[in-house]
Amino acid sequence: MKAMNKRYRDLIEQFEVGGEKLRVAIRGLTQSEMLLKPGPGKWSVQELVIHLADGDAIAIDRMKRVITEDNPTLLRADEQAYVDRLHCDAQDLQDAVTLFELNRRQFARVLRELDDSEFERVGTHNGELGRITLAGLVENYSKHLDHHLQRLEQIRRRIIE
Repeated sequence: MKAMNKRYRDLIEQFEVGGEKLRVAIRGLTQSEMLLKPGPGKWSVQELVIHLADGDAIAIDRMKRVITEDNPTLLRADEQAYVDRLHCDAQDLQDAVTLFELNRRQFARVLRELDDSEFERVGTHNGELGRITLAGLVENYSKHLDHHLQRLEQIRRRIIE
């Protein structure tokens, strides 16, 4: 195994295990429960999972560009437009989880091959993130998943009640 700063190894591990965490979080929910909206303007479990899969595809593209380009512009995505216009209810939730899981596992292999200095490469997000390092992107997307897993757990509790 390549010598790597412990912080970066931990970030990669946290990023990679996200797929299994997402799979466990939806386990046992029925199709009707996954499509249930917890309130007006709130996302269903299905929409939330599709959002995570879409967001991770964008995240991994951003990371690839930070690795391969000098200070690339990282475009913001309108997450609500994705949910509103990309027919989340017609997509397959299990396929989305599988894509999420495979993409994270596959890209973790790339991250493990990088030198420590590559984690400090930067891109500039044209939205709220501004200038951000590769390490910052990996960390942000792990936190993004954890934020949504908390939301998913709240939805599960409402469904059970």
